Amino acid sequence: MTSLLRSRLWAASPVLRLRPAVPVNGATYATTARLLSRGSSQPSSTKSRAPPPGGVGSISIKAGVVFAGLSAFAIAVTVYGVWDYFAAFRVWPKELREPLRAAVKAQRNGKWKRSEKNFRVALETARMLGAEKLGKDPLLKTTGIAIALSAVLEEQGAWQEAIQVYLDALEEVRQTQQAASETKRTPQERMRAVALAQKIGDIAQKPGVHAPTMANGPRTITEEPCESYLAWSVEEMMRLVRGPSKEPVHLEDLPLPPWVDRQDLGASVEALGAFYASRGMAEYAVPLYVQAISMLLPTKRKRDAANDSPPPTVAERCHAAILMNNISQALTQFHTDPETMQRAIAWATKGLDLVSLTSYRAGFLSDMPSEERDWLLQFSGLDPQRIGGVAKTVEAESDMRLAHVKQQCLGTQFVLLYNLGMFYSMQNDKPTARTLFRRAMRQADRMQLRDARSQCARAIARLDRDGDART
Repeated sequence: MTSLLRSRLWAASPVLRLRPAVPVNGATYATTARLLSRGSSQPSSTKSRAPPPGGVGSISIKAGVVFAGLSAFAIAVTVYGVWDYFAAFRVWPKELREPLRAAVKAQRNGKWKRSEKNFRVALETARMLGAEKLGKDPLLKTTGIAIALSAVLEEQGAWQEAIQVYLDALEEVRQTQQAASETKRTPQERMRAVALAQKIGDIAQKPGVHAPTMANGPRTITEEPCESYLAWSVEEMMRLVRGPSKEPVHLEDLPLPPWVDRQDLGASVEALGAFYASRGMAEYAVPLYVQAISMLLPTKRKRDAANDSPPPTVAERCHAAILMNNISQALTQFHTDPETMQRAIAWATKGLDLVSLTSYRAGFLSDMPSEERDWLLQFSGLDPQRIGGVAKTVEAESDMRLAHVKQQCLGTQFVLLYNLGMFYSMQNDKPTARTLFRRAMRQADRMQLRDARSQCARAIARLDRDGDART
């Protein structure tokens, strides 16, 4: 990879203008500032952020939060639109109905080999039938089966086989597009290609997985396969949204067509940012993460301009907090000078502020002892006596979805508490670091995260040893 070439990433039409990497005075953080009732989008001074003392809590949530892995991103299943087809078997030719039924049934029962076998039969049959026999959206149907097959292979840990199926599906889409005129290329087909490229870029980063660099891929010149697919997915989505325009644009300024939602666009940008972060390239990762945050937390002005689009959901706000954590980690991966540390602390503090207030409003902190809850709010600069009550209702697709979002928010809160403890420890502010580690340890106790709790205990022990060594 060449940094000179990387700077040309957005030179293609359309141009994506990256925000500054510091969260100061910009529309990106106006919504965050509004949520936190602070009145300013400037990160609060870390020097004055002395935590309030003491406290303990007891809430029990059985959760599998991966302690060091909250920076992971996920491709939304809705991008693929696969299960809508499988839910209505009548849309499939009769030759495909039986193998698809068998494949889906086996998948739901965790019988991966049987599911794989039937999906392979369905995919081979679908490709032999041809477009006319498949009926409406033939390309979406064949690639949909391919995606379902790859998902089953992923469940078995067969990453190389899975990526090959994704590669074949992407080639199928791109060949169809190249053979068609521009007017015949449907937005849905182009979005399918974007989703496939994202998934390939994701899997290609796994150890032992090999993929070719994308042929006729992104305008960004690269020899790294992962980057070629992820960069192309962003560029293609931008072309899909912006058309032939060459004017620079901030993502939250884009009027999105009905076939692209802000989560899709944000996920593409986030995926590329995660790639650069994994390579220690904060100068490219951070602006992309900021763009992804702006898609999750559009300002009220932007939402009003988008015909009264709804405000960010609880899940979107907590995910934005994860990205703020990721920014702080990316910044400090190779640089720990005082200025960089202050920026990292500002981002992590913003993330903790956001997730704490969001969790409070959603009622996720209701079972927490009042002292513990008040401490979190006070650390975020909020007066527990004036903040008001929790929401009367929290709308969710299901109880399972609500539990998942609660786990995500509380897990994010833990990671930010711990990471802030690390940052303050690196700045030799031992009292603040110790308080944050203790709060993080209590959060780990409540969530029954034994490894995370042990990590906190080791961090506190290090502080104690350092203190003893200096006396």
